Amino acid sequence: MNTIYMVEDEALLRELFEEYVKLIPNLQHLGSCADGRIAVDCVLEKKPDILILDIRLPEINGLELLTLLRRKLPDMHILIFTGSLDPSTVKMALDFDADGFVEKAYGLEELKNAIMKVCKGEKYFSQGADQIRKTLQS
Repeated sequence: MNTIYMVEDEALLRELFEEYVKLIPNLQHLGSCADGRIAVDCVLEKKPDILILDIRLPEINGLELLTLLRRKLPDMHILIFTGSLDPSTVKMALDFDADGFVEKAYGLEELKNAIMKVCKGEKYFSQGADQIRKTLQS
């Protein structure tokens, strides 16, 4: 069973995600928080297999968390789940070794697809992020 934790400042998304995870076989929800600074301690304590991470967070933003947590928990899979789709954000996520990037506009089913791929050790970028990724790599 894979464990998962979410760092998201929107309470509604956190609550929906918690309920949604219950429907996904072999996935255990370890909790969530809304603040980047709190997330550091919670994630280091719980050590989830997968971290769902928003970019715009109070205290410490998601990209800073990505770099910090990648160093401390290198085997943890980190998926960016954000409404901020622009080339610089996607580039930073790639540079900081995110395992995936999903735009919130695509919804929870797209996030589930990303989680399933990442659980298998694959990278996952939703359509808009993938187009930017390909442009950056060419």
